[in-house]
Amino acid sequence: MSFKLSAEAEEDIIAIAEQGVRMFGAGQAKRYHNELFALFDLIAVNPRIARERDEIDPPVRIHPFKAHLIVYQRWCGDQQICGI
Repeated sequence: MSFKLSAEAEEDIIAIAEQGVRMFGAGQAKRYHNELFALFDLIAVNPRIARERDEIDPPVRIHPFKAHLIVYQRWCGDQQICGI
């Protein structure tokens, strides 16, 4: 399996990177980015790593990552990262 990023998730990643560089420097921002994408890969192969949130419509799964929450759902056989 693989993952896809929504347009909103792509915007979130850019904002996280920009803020990371400003607050912590380029090296730390790059490490955070790499760890974030490693989690996306983990979610792609283990989509049930987070429980489904039925109280949200449409249902999504939410996985914590340091200071952020990864919101994702199944989309055409892949895991779509909806937002961070």
